[in-house]
This record gives sequence, structure tokens and C-alpha cells, in this order.
Amino acid sequence: MNKTTKLMMVLLLAFGISACTNKSDNTKPENSDPVDNTPVVDTTPVHDPMSCCSPSDLTGEGNLLAQRVIYFDYDQSTIRSEYRELIALHARYLSENPGARMTLEGHADERGTREYNLALGERRGQAVANLMKAQGASDHQINVVSYGEERPEATCSNDSCWSQNRRAVVVYTTVQ
Repeated sequence: MNKTTKLMMVLLLAFGISACTNKSDNTKPENSDPVDNTPVVDTTPVHDPMSCCSPSDLTGEGNLLAQRVIYFDYDQSTIRSEYRELIALHARYLSENPGARMTLEGHADERGTREYNLALGERRGQAVANLMKAQGASDHQINVVSYGEERPEATCSNDSCWSQNRRAVVVYTTVQ
């Protein structure tokens, strides 16, 4: 190879390497405003389903406090996980409104003796009351009554109806 070709190859290689280097331009235009890089924070209030607790929250379809029925499995007084948030919200309402009072009505389906169903309704009401008390409600704010099978929600005799009758109902007697 002759000297000219070698020189051209070296220059091409040097030019290629210099073209690949990253140069940052630190010059700033004279009339530009400074850029604000602070993050934008959305301060719009978010609807919190756990926010409460005024008497107006006790009514209306969109309010969780307007839901008042807790259903139970057959022959059980164990509170299902799907109702824990609802119970916690009612407990919070009671703790934030010390003058409010409620009655928890325990119910059972028609199967079993009258005495057994009264006891089962009592256990269901007490289960809800105990969870509410553990979450801040006062003992004097909650009264538990068992109706057993005496006040059915549904009157037919099949599993669909029986499941509607296995319940505890929250009834506010005093709203503050």
C-alpha cells in the first residue's frame, strides 16, 4: 500500500471515531426561560371509600355505610372477608360519632329448632358487634337482638331463600 492510501485510512478512522463521540452542548440560548423540572403533583381529592363519617353518609346508593346486611354461610357465625370493610366502616362511624347507637339484628333460616336459631342469630349479631368493638366502636353504642327464624327476608324453602335469611342487619337507632 502506498503512503497516500495509508494516510487516507488513518484519517477516515479518526473521523469515524470523532463522529461517534458524544458532545454535550452546554450553551444556553440568551432569551430562554429556565426549565422547571419539578414533578407535577395532583392535589385533586380522591374518593376514599373509607372516608366518612357524617349522618348523610348513612343514605344513598353510592355510600358503603348505606349497606346494612351481612350474610353468613349455613350454620355459621363467622364473618366472611367480603364484609370486613363494611363492618370496619360502620365501626368507624360509631367511633367518630359517639352519640350514634345501633341494633344488630341476628337472623337464621327456617332449618333447625326455634331455640337453636335464636342462639345462632345471637352468635351472628355478637360476631359483628365484637368486630366493630375491636375496631373502635364502644360497647354502649351497640345492642344485639336475635330474631332467629321469625323474620325471614325470603319465604320460599330452598337454598336461594335460606341464604338470604342467614344474616345480621345493622339498624341505626340514634344518628348523631
